[in-house]
Amino acid sequence: MRCRRELWVLILIPTFARAQEPAVKPPAFEVASVKPGQHVKTPDGYSYSSIDNPTPGNLVAINASLAECIRWAYDVKEYQLSGPDWLNSSDTTFDIKAKAPAGTPRPEIRRMLQTLLAERLKLELHRETRMLPVYYLVAVKGGPKLQQPKTDGRHGFASAGGHLEATNVTMADFADEMARDTDRPVFDKTGISGRFDLKLDYSPDRSDNPDRPSLFTALQEQLGLRLESQKGPVEVLVIDRADRVPSAN
Repeated sequence: MRCRRELWVLILIPTFARAQEPAVKPPAFEVASVKPGQHVKTPDGYSYSSIDNPTPGNLVAINASLAECIRWAYDVKEYQLSGPDWLNSSDTTFDIKAKAPAGTPRPEIRRMLQTLLAERLKLELHRETRMLPVYYLVAVKGGPKLQQPKTDGRHGFASAGGHLEATNVTMADFADEMARDTDRPVFDKTGISGRFDLKLDYSPDRSDNPDRPSLFTALQEQLGLRLESQKGPVEVLVIDRADRVPSAN
């Protein structure tokens, strides 16, 4: 009896490691200068500082503390920054001039400043969520006093010296705006949907107008809203490392 033999052929197929995709470079300015601040003072003798992008594609900081630079770069409030005291010191400030392609939008300019601070001041940070004092915006008993918007398109805020006008905004928008004149975040807890036109006259902390009510009183009397003190989760930037002297331009 003839036996049948089967021949098995093993074919080895070479395998190749997948090439790593190149890391995406963080956005950066075309040209940038970072120098120790010159401690500019106003005619009254007060320390002067500023940071902004005055024209599209340009960033200018004058006598700005590192805390100011970080807050601008990451678009956070003062209570969202945790680090050494010298971050806010008027003795350690920076003059920055940086240029990006013409027309670069502000959010991209902020990200470019993040890159610049990491490169020139070796800034390292991480994010944490902490339970901190917050305000909840709520409606008072009897209901709020809100006006329907006169326009469906344009929306935003205009304010000066304690006079605030809001056009076609949500309650969440309004709560965030209120945080500008408080020492903590403000969250909308009114449960009110839709958009509204609002007007508010009050005396902010930076104003010395004694004839106007405080923000808390004005909210209740003029809009039927109230700021309720609570504790809530707030994202915080924690500074792990930063140099006080920038590397060479």
